[in-house]
Amino acid sequence: MNKKKRPFVFATLCLISMAGGVFGVLLAILGMIDLELLTFATYIPGYTSVKAITLNAHFLYPVVKIILYSISFFGAFTMFRRLKSGFYVYVIAQLLLLAIPYLMWNFSALEVFFTDLPDFAFTIAFIGAFALYLPAMNQAMVSEESGTEK
Repeated sequence: MNKKKRPFVFATLCLISMAGGVFGVLLAILGMIDLELLTFATYIPGYTSVKAITLNAHFLYPVVKIILYSISFFGAFTMFRRLKSGFYVYVIAQLLLLAIPYLMWNFSALEVFFTDLPDFAFTIAFIGAFALYLPAMNQAMVSEESGTEK
């Protein structure tokens, strides 16, 4: 029963991503209930304009965010279990989260780009970091399929 431990950095990245998914869902739900509830988020770096953006966005924007952040959480959780499929789910959800502002915000593409630039940088960094651990996820998946333990 010699189980290989999860790398600390990988586990930390997964937990941060799961927390980000939960926080994204929470903000979207609060934005749907009442925009004034988003006032606390304006004090968090990177979320200073969340209230104004949500106010000026398409009415389905919070619903789409809830769905995509939930999928992103699921992908991060699946990766935490070291399953390769979680990486692909996570990447698709994160790339869609980067694309929806261009479709649902009532701003020019240039304003969206500069407003969403920090999200873009973090998304690419996390996807790249997770990609480094793909071989470890493959091994976990192979061992689970074959029924052998590591």
